[in-house]
Amino acid sequence: MGGAIRRGPRQIELRVPLTSSTDIAFGFVVRKPRRRRRKRGALRRWTAAVTSAACCVIAAVIPIWTVIAAPELERLGALVLAKPQPALVASVSSDRPERAVVVARGTPVTALRKDPPGLQLHTVTSGETLLSIAAAYGVTPQTLAYNNAIRDTAEVRPGLSLVIPPIDAAIHVVREGDTLAEIASSFGADPDTVREVNSVAFEPADVTVGRVLLVPMPEGRYPGFRLVLRDAPRVFAPRVRWPTDGIVTQLFSQVHTGIDIAAPYGSPVVASGSGTVTEVGWRGSGGLSVCVLVDWGLEVCDYHLSATNVELGERVVAGQPIASVGSSGVSTGPHVHWEARTNGVLVDPMTYAPTMVTTPRVGGATGSP
Repeated sequence: MGGAIRRGPRQIELRVPLTSSTDIAFGFVVRKPRRRRRKRGALRRWTAAVTSAACCVIAAVIPIWTVIAAPELERLGALVLAKPQPALVASVSSDRPERAVVVARGTPVTALRKDPPGLQLHTVTSGETLLSIAAAYGVTPQTLAYNNAIRDTAEVRPGLSLVIPPIDAAIHVVREGDTLAEIASSFGADPDTVREVNSVAFEPADVTVGRVLLVPMPEGRYPGFRLVLRDAPRVFAPRVRWPTDGIVTQLFSQVHTGIDIAAPYGSPVVASGSGTVTEVGWRGSGGLSVCVLVDWGLEVCDYHLSATNVELGERVVAGQPIASVGSSGVSTGPHVHWEARTNGVLVDPMTYAPTMVTTPRVGGATGSP
């Protein structure tokens, strides 16, 4: 009426729902293109056609992909839009004591304790002696005798059962009131060694009444124990120690039953090997003497001594001082008359002695036993 009304282009909106539970949608507005007087070129027409086709493909593919990936999208949305959870506060009752929390720095490993060495049982057969059985098991005769209440080697007969420890040790059964320290002290042993050998980790939990403990005695010397040796041993090994440092003045012969070694008066006389003292005292013309039965079977005697340091039946070790050089009995000067026997038969000690350091001065005035 006052003039012509100009209308805008028509708009067409296309909505495609993504899922049934959401209100997200894609909308397109299709506007009718304005007519242009100039003609479009072929390139512009192709570009428009390709763009329209791409939009149609995207509009068809995106809804399908959204439906397929809906569970993952829901989980992602829950993580992004999740509300922070309130911190959990544990209420601690005042009547309960607090406990310390130990945090391990690494993976815990359980260490297994080794079992203590076990005992063995041996039945004596014909021809066996206490010394031969001890040699077979690698322990001293005193160890077998002490742990089996044997005072005399003659008590060992066929059919007798012997308890044999794996090492030279005393077998002790724990009694009421016993402690590991007291047990070790009664044998003169180290408590830590006893604890280690028997795998004792906790006391008194591991030292219970009736438990068998091994008290190591490396030299097989048991306090107050003396063993009487009666059976004739056999020789198993070839070498022993010289009884003293000196000069050999007489050798073994049919008329001389040993070797004479001249040395200063009072010089120490040592045990030629580890074994048991079988004789201590005066032996006629041989004067003061000491005899030791070596574990492997040789019996060694020293004569013309001035003093002795051991007792009958005592356990000695190789190199241990057992007496002093003297000139007792029939003797013309301080020396040691050294004898050796095997199975009761006199033998030449030089057969078992180590190589001589000095040249023997045969014919010296040292007398005879």
